[in-house]
Formats: sequence, C-alpha cells, structure tokens
Amino acid sequence: MNNIRVQFKEFDGPLDLLLSLIDEKKMEIGHVSISSVTEPFLQYLDTLEEKDAQELADFLVVAAKLLLLKSRTLLPQLEVDEDEGMSLEDQLRLYRRFVEVSKQINTMWLDGTRKAYGRVEPPIRPEQTIQPDNLSQDTLRQSMIQLVQRLAPPKPLPETYIDRTVSMKEKVDILRRLLSKRGSHISFYEFLADAKTKTEVIVSFLAILELVKQHSASVNQINNFSDIIIEKI
Repeated sequence: MNNIRVQFKEFDGPLDLLLSLIDEKKMEIGHVSISSVTEPFLQYLDTLEEKDAQELADFLVVAAKLLLLKSRTLLPQLEVDEDEGMSLEDQLRLYRRFVEVSKQINTMWLDGTRKAYGRVEPPIRPEQTIQPDNLSQDTLRQSMIQLVQRLAPPKPLPETYIDRTVSMKEKVDILRRLLSKRGSHISFYEFLADAKTKTEVIVSFLAILELVKQHSASVNQINNFSDIIIEKI
C-alpha cells in the first residue's frame, strides 16, 4: 500500500489535489505515479461530505478515472474500449502549466515593472438618445410577453444519488480479518455479502487483486463465472 501521508487542506479542485499528492512524492506525471496516489485521493474524498454537490461531483469523476487506472496497473491485460477524451495525465500537465504561468504573472504584477493599463481617453458618449418611433410601455410589454413565450421551460434535473466513498485499504483490512477467522480461505460471494453498491463491489475486487499482488493471498476459480475462492498465503 502507499506510504504517503497527506496533511489535508482546501484544494481548488481534484486536479489541484492530484498535483499536490504527486509533487509530495517527488514523481513525474505519468500513468504509474497517478495510479499510486489513488488511496490518499479517496481518503480526501471522505472529508467532502459537506461540500457543494457540483464540487463533489468533480472529485468523484476523477476518483472513477483513478480507480480505472489502478485496475489497469494491477491487470495490465485489462482492455476498456471507450472514448475517454483528454487523458488524466494530459489534464494534469496542462493544469501544472496554468499554475506555473499564474505564478509568473503574479510575480510580474508585484515587481511593478509590467502591468496592464486602462484606456486614457474616456469612451465617447452620444449627445442624445434616439428612441424608436413605436417605443411605448405597451410595445415593451408585448415584446416581453412574446420573448417569455418563446423560451422553452427548463427540463427538471434527473434524480440521482452519490455512493458512499469506499476505501480500498478498509476492504483489504476486512479481507485479511475474514481470512484469519474462516480457516484461511473465503469465497468471493461471501466477501461481498455486505456490499450495498456497485462501487463497493468494484473496490472489493480491487482489494483482492492488491492482496494477490502483495503475495498475501491466492485465488482459484474452477469454471468460468463460478465463485472465486480466496486463500491466505
């Protein structure tokens, strides 16, 4: 598991948090470095329960991309055919560039040598206002009524809900305890007995892969789509 320790503070967004985690580990932006900070990113997500819904949604989108990158790191043969748009690596590099440029602009502004200037001459104002011949309170009222009638009513927002954030470290610890209590082996269905959301199922599966990667457990499946048996090593 990651040994990174983060002193959480307020971040401008998910990219700001990701860039801080990568810089703290003194790594270059890349597929491996991004996937390695998934756990502390999800830990920070636990602190956002009282945040604005839009801001929380931005963090959840990036968290989903991180989980996909993490699964690809654990399973290199995993292939997902989808149009992802700009990759997370490219977004981070572009964001880092904006941060660097903003610092340069701030330095130039504070040193007093380069600043923006407004126009010297005030704008030329017309001497008088020429009103339309048909301007009246009645024509304004009728125009406003026609404009409002042309506006389409706003569509109601679809109802949705946000899954509770599930920590992979928590799932790994639970699986270790279950393997110790149940005679060193457990089935995948038993491990998922308390899972309530699709997100929790995915994180549980990633926890199994993490234990296999650490050589702490092995898995066995007799037939395709049959139950997976997890055994403690």
